[in-house]
Amino acid sequence: MNIGSYPKKEIACQQIETALRLFFQKGDLFSVITLAGAAEEILGHLLQKGGKRRGLFASFRAVREMLRPARQNLAEKASQLGEGPEAFVHLDPRQEAVFLLGRAIDDYQALSGTLSEAMLRFNRELRGKS
Repeated sequence: MNIGSYPKKEIACQQIETALRLFFQKGDLFSVITLAGAAEEILGHLLQKGGKRRGLFASFRAVREMLRPARQNLAEKASQLGEGPEAFVHLDPRQEAVFLLGRAIDDYQALSGTLSEAMLRFNRELRGKS
């Protein structure tokens, strides 16, 4: 067994870079979402420990879930078709990928003060930032 010690910030950076590579190659958006979400979670905890994370972000997820009325309607339809509500995920994969990548990139920049070329490309092409 080769147990090592790995910096969480670097793990999150690799997750973002892999997610960006998949995103720009028009790869699996659910993998992009998973990787970006995991990176954002790690970086969020690191920012919170360092006192850099604002309280708004901590409650943002719960608010976002409440503002998805279509989700309930789709869950009801799935129930009527004999599928439990847990059998489906109802979202726009591209929109969710862009949202989570943006949050992860912002958190990475807040923590490290830098951005990779892929992160800069994302900001330029999808967020209109230079």
